[in-house]
Amino acid sequence: MHDVVDKIYEAVLVPEKWESVLIDINDVLGTRGGVIFTQSEVGMTCVATPAAADIFRRFAEEGWDKYNTRRERADRLDHAGFVTDLDVFLPHEFASEPLYRDFLYPLGLGWSVGTHIVTPDGDKIAASFDGDFDAGPISRAKTDWLDSIRPHLARALSLAGRLKIATASRITDGLGVFGLPACVVNSQGRMLTANALMQRMIPSKIIDSRERIKLRHTPSDRLLQNALFQLALRPADAGVLSIPVPASEEEAASVAHIVPVRGMGRDILPGGLFIVTISTLASSTIPGVSLLRGLFDLTPSEAKVARFAAGGAAPKDISALAGVSPNTVKTHLKSVYAKTGVENHGALVRLLSGSVLPVPS
Repeated sequence: MHDVVDKIYEAVLVPEKWESVLIDINDVLGTRGGVIFTQSEVGMTCVATPAAADIFRRFAEEGWDKYNTRRERADRLDHAGFVTDLDVFLPHEFASEPLYRDFLYPLGLGWSVGTHIVTPDGDKIAASFDGDFDAGPISRAKTDWLDSIRPHLARALSLAGRLKIATASRITDGLGVFGLPACVVNSQGRMLTANALMQRMIPSKIIDSRERIKLRHTPSDRLLQNALFQLALRPADAGVLSIPVPASEEEAASVAHIVPVRGMGRDILPGGLFIVTISTLASSTIPGVSLLRGLFDLTPSEAKVARFAAGGAAPKDISALAGVSPNTVKTHLKSVYAKTGVENHGALVRLLSGSVLPVPS
């Protein structure tokens, strides 16, 4: 047991070891695969052994959750420990349960052990291990062994979430040293921590609402809301997203960047946190092509067109300056408008030159 417990706490600091922890537990139990779900202020995530990941993928894709009477009965039992199938079903009931009859049995499965944990911090943890039907029920001795490591799993998984937040918080503090306002948000966009420079922007530019971080400029906030939705939907593919924020009477024009906090390997909290930073555009200078590309994810051609626009060139003049056709300029400008969140040429010029844009009522 001690080796497994040591590995559990090691995985707090070395997240890619969580899969190895599950494999070790799986080996002790003689089950086919194991999975752990966590739900905290960071968001909902999971880690699984390869076999369990395949089982769960089919379970989700085929809609078996609506037939998951095993979980429903375990929830009603409300036992502070691991429970087996025989703790929540009578032997004669299995044959009439769709989950067993039509999903688990055809896969050669049928016996499992699992638990639900709510930590003092409010984190919710669920762990489950599924074994082959031919291997027979999970023994009481193995269930007792799981109960002995259950407190360690709860503490370690809760610590992992706190550690990730603390690590991200140190990053925002470090960014503050370089004069960059920054905060940490979870996968729902709720602010968890912010450095002093970001706090000064609340509520003049940033709104720290209960449901998610918001930008006071309404059109920019719509872009932010969509960006957060896309990041939550596909965290593994997330890159840096940039949201333009026009100047107001009190604030200079700026760009909000959403940066994913990358985990290592099969992290227990993959893609669960994001850092939001604010870069202010100097009103006395027009951003160069390289800066425009970086700020708004523009292509080289789009950035060149945007740079000419920022310098005051009309669309018809940009065609000659850039050496491309008017239709090409029109296409590039349409893409630039979409990426910068403005509606027309004049608004683009005002954004890139740092001029005040009227805030919609």
